[in-house]
Amino acid sequence: TMCMVPNMDGASAEEVAEVLETVRFVPDFPKPGLKFKDLSTLLGRPSAFQSVVNSLVHRYASRGITAVAGIECRGFIFAAPVALGLRVPFVPFRKPGKLPCKSVGVEFRLGPGKSHHSTSACFGKDRLEMHEDAFQPGAKVLIIDDMLGTGSTLRGACELVEKASCEVVECACVVELRELKGREALAGRQVFVLLEDHIDPVP
Repeated sequence: TMCMVPNMDGASAEEVAEVLETVRFVPDFPKPGLKFKDLSTLLGRPSAFQSVVNSLVHRYASRGITAVAGIECRGFIFAAPVALGLRVPFVPFRKPGKLPCKSVGVEFRLGPGKSHHSTSACFGKDRLEMHEDAFQPGAKVLIIDDMLGTGSTLRGACELVEKASCEVVECACVVELRELKGREALAGRQVFVLLEDHIDPVP
């Protein structure tokens, strides 16, 4: 059976328990056989939402992060308050054509397991863009998304950071769908999942 293992350094046992209990599991979504982790219930509990943000800030406070990038759209929810907590700029990575000023972008291929009526619907086309002046030269960037799925979007986000001659320190997500093998797509990258999937061996 699959369970979630919390990596919430700096949080109390009560805070960890509250976060775990506020994640709602939805079977067979976005496709049969997957168990989706709905974070809207966590976001609806301010104390749990705050604990998630605090844990991420605690993890990265001494890592020399100079900017936090959030992936449209749900990544914004977590990336913006973490950037505030770290007192560094927040940089939104947007869908194509959404930015008003001169932008740069990367094309990336959506991985297997996504379909245009599931998680990829949030991102639209397989391209991410940012304003060309979004990062200071040589920025050390933390990339945040809500969920690690196939890893294709995060991989594209890493390429966008590096296209700007900046450094990806780590990719951080709140939850994951390990069945979609996103860690394999991000092989060689530093990846952190706050509530990590763990398969209990069958007795």
